[in-house]
Amino acid sequence: MTRLCSAHDRPPRRVAAGSLPAAILSVVALSAFLLPEPARAQVVPAAALGGASAPSQPDQNAGLGQPPAHTGPPGTPPPAAQPAQAPELTATPGVPSAAPAPAPAATRQPPTESETREVTLSAAAGEGATIQVDDRFSLNVKSRFQVRYQLDVPPKNPDGERKLSQLVSINTARLSLSGFAFRPGLRYQIQFAFGGRDYRDGATSPVYDAYLDYKVHRDLAMRAGQFFVPFDRLRTVRESALQMAERPRPVAELTLDRDAGVVFYSEHFLGDSSPVALRLGAFGGGGTNLSVGKKPGALLMARVELRPLGEIDDDFEGDLKRRKDPGVALGAGVAGNWNTDRARSTTGATFTGGTTDYRHAALDLVFKWMGIALEGELLWRKASADTLASVDANGSAVTEYTRSGSGWVAQASYVFDPPIEVVGRVARMKARADTDPTLVSEADTRGQEVGAGVNYYLNGHKFKLQTSWIARTSTDFKLKQATHGIYALLDATF
Repeated sequence: MTRLCSAHDRPPRRVAAGSLPAAILSVVALSAFLLPEPARAQVVPAAALGGASAPSQPDQNAGLGQPPAHTGPPGTPPPAAQPAQAPELTATPGVPSAAPAPAPAATRQPPTESETREVTLSAAAGEGATIQVDDRFSLNVKSRFQVRYQLDVPPKNPDGERKLSQLVSINTARLSLSGFAFRPGLRYQIQFAFGGRDYRDGATSPVYDAYLDYKVHRDLAMRAGQFFVPFDRLRTVRESALQMAERPRPVAELTLDRDAGVVFYSEHFLGDSSPVALRLGAFGGGGTNLSVGKKPGALLMARVELRPLGEIDDDFEGDLKRRKDPGVALGAGVAGNWNTDRARSTTGATFTGGTTDYRHAALDLVFKWMGIALEGELLWRKASADTLASVDANGSAVTEYTRSGSGWVAQASYVFDPPIEVVGRVARMKARADTDPTLVSEADTRGQEVGAGVNYYLNGHKFKLQTSWIARTSTDFKLKQATHGIYALLDATF
């Protein structure tokens, strides 16, 4: 053991140069007794101070941590040096012992933002999978497809024969990404459509919907991007929530479909329990996924809805909930599309010889109670001119026709328990005499529609089996001269 003494125990002694690190260690150890408690240092091994080799003469006072000098016969190798060890301190009577300073306590850092975030994952049949990070972000991934069998039965030809046509296909395949970002009130949706029938009017992009929706206040929310123009009820019901295999013919012809723009709206105008909903919108007027410009113009629309008996799920056809209290939704919409180059205002063929203006109006009704559902709609559209005249590259005159007309739809259904549903429809479409001759002929020969269907719902509209029969006939509803369509569908959302 090496004994540390006070300065009064023995006279001062000169330290050999070679034992300087040992001397430093002695001073450090001695100062541990003399310094106030907070300043005392831990004893550091001499080896850690980079000590030199042992002195030539033995020195018991300066040999702290040093190997002894070589005293063997000449020519013999010195013993291997042992690693320097920290001296073990022995307390001198009357002198306080130097306790080692405690190790510094680990400082706990405050948790970072990522460590405090709560991440949740949920999934359900028909609702997709959702990941949510606190109230800052969420993402829902959902898919849908429809397997479709279709048999077209035309009227007999002059020889008394029918040429049947059959189609078995994946009618549509959709992928939807939706959720909120930064705050729950800022929502988004992107929907892709990949089915063969989803690419209409020469479309090359699979984007159906792509928008942001922000609720500023109870009386003010806005949606910007590409989505359904909220003009009439029977078109804004999504395809997955339909009761029959095809939309009514007047709706397919006279609606405004999707477009790119912005809508300001309130679901409960001037009160949380208000039955009034308002929508005001401005759009490009050219339809979806445009890549070629046209003469400047705009589609402006306004719609008011009234739900006098309270909330009603009028975005879904049928009364699958068999609600105990009746529900009613009334709606009216007006719109004007200036300088459009599309034959049906926002859809259809693209004019090559100029643009036209269209005016639109719609009235609609939805009623649901005890499994009974009724819906009806009136539609009207008129162009500013019946024809567009131009000259082609060869100098020949070209005449293009606009499409003006009107129509109405009535549809009724009843759902049993278990959820087996029967549904029936009647519709009629008319065309103005001076409008597109093709539309006039179609309205006269195929503009009237009757149909019926039976559906079975395994998971509401999220998973269902549907069968439909739809006949389109002339104004006198002669079914023998009608074109019949027979459909069987499997529609599934995951």
